[in-house]
Amino acid sequence: MDLHQQTRKLRSLIPVLALLIFSAFQLKSGNFANKYNYTVSSAGDVNGDGYADLILSVFQSDYGISKDGKVSLYLGTGSGLGREPVWSGTNAQAASSFGETVANAGDVNGDGFGDIIIGASHYSNGQDNEGAAFVYYGSPQGLGKTPGWTAESNQANAFFGNSVSSVGDVNKDGFADVVIGAPFYDDGETNEGAIFVYLGSANGLSKDPSWYAEGDQVNAYFGKAVAGAGDVNHDGFSDIIVGAPNFDNGQNNEGRAFLFLGSIMGITRSPAWTAESNQAEANFGSSLACAGDVNGDGFSDVVIGANRWDEQMSNMGKIYVYLGSSNGFNIYPDWSYTGTIVDGNLGVCVASAGDINGDGYTEIIVGNNPTNQEKNKGSAFVFYGSVRGMSGQMATISLPKNAQAVIGQSVASAGDTNGDGYSDVIAGIIWDQPENSNQGKAIIVLGSAQGLMLGNGQ
Repeated sequence: MDLHQQTRKLRSLIPVLALLIFSAFQLKSGNFANKYNYTVSSAGDVNGDGYADLILSVFQSDYGISKDGKVSLYLGTGSGLGREPVWSGTNAQAASSFGETVANAGDVNGDGFGDIIIGASHYSNGQDNEGAAFVYYGSPQGLGKTPGWTAESNQANAFFGNSVSSVGDVNKDGFADVVIGAPFYDDGETNEGAIFVYLGSANGLSKDPSWYAEGDQVNAYFGKAVAGAGDVNHDGFSDIIVGAPNFDNGQNNEGRAFLFLGSIMGITRSPAWTAESNQAEANFGSSLACAGDVNGDGFSDVVIGANRWDEQMSNMGKIYVYLGSSNGFNIYPDWSYTGTIVDGNLGVCVASAGDINGDGYTEIIVGNNPTNQEKNKGSAFVFYGSVRGMSGQMATISLPKNAQAVIGQSVASAGDTNGDGYSDVIAGIIWDQPENSNQGKAIIVLGSAQGLMLGNGQ
């Protein structure tokens, strides 16, 4: 029996213990066609109380057109995550898609408090849809009322801010840095895409990017996904991974991922590693993340999604894990897993789950968000790490008792929200009935020595 077969048989292995669902925020909708899309992320510790905090965003989409958005902050406490937001942020500009992407920015100004970064890819300020990113700094009182830093692309229809992420400390100066993607950026090739890295300092993020890279291929959408890769070669500098899901190299739109290494001078100019799906239209690199250290060898690992991968059935989706080493990543993945549902889109989002059970190995969480949501409302899968890398142990988060709940579009580690030493996970929920009174929820599942505390309410 191969690893994939073992994994699929182990979906019910984790004990059923407890489930927590909390209301995020509610917005009114004018008609049934409107969908409220949720993005979730750990915020780090924005007020320095020792508990991980959480950010959730909602932005309205009408037939694929992004509209107004809102981002809310929930604080961790000794008794778990607060059920009411302590801070909310919006953008005064309508239809900017504020909150389409949200992420922990790390501590960019070195004051000991976590900061957050928010993308608004449809923001216009001199150029239509140039996009913008906003950083809010943490403090003993939490996040500031107004952004402490903003940046724009200054190019029409670049959609800067479509992806945002902390990248750790790429030049080892003691300050966290960030990367921002603009997947429709043009500079020689139409829609080649570009990414921009801004360095942290005692005064916050730099006004101008310290480093920049392009896709160098028409319609590659380089920067559609960006993430800090951790320190994959253990040289003391944080690295960056970038996705270009429409990159062609033998197969049309097969997708490619790029690894750029950190150094004392910042990010190296050329990628140290690339990988592709070798299947047309697979969408490889549309999602990617640092996986933490899944095998405990001291090197950071990454997970990459290809949500349109076909295997026996169309768009089943596939995820890949590449293990770090002193030489970086191997050419081929060290582990992969293919979805089991036609049009299931496994890997539409991927993230590290942290160390859920405290065994010293990190886990990954992956979204499964089917195209046909009338038949399947989606799920999130957590795969456990081990000394061998990804193990066959797997847990499933779903909401079959809630016919209107769609889950799996956005997943993340929540950090340790209750200070018990175990990482928790979060998944955003979309309600396909805008008039539903429960609209606007997310699901938090707590970690424990036994693994995820899944409840029979799922």
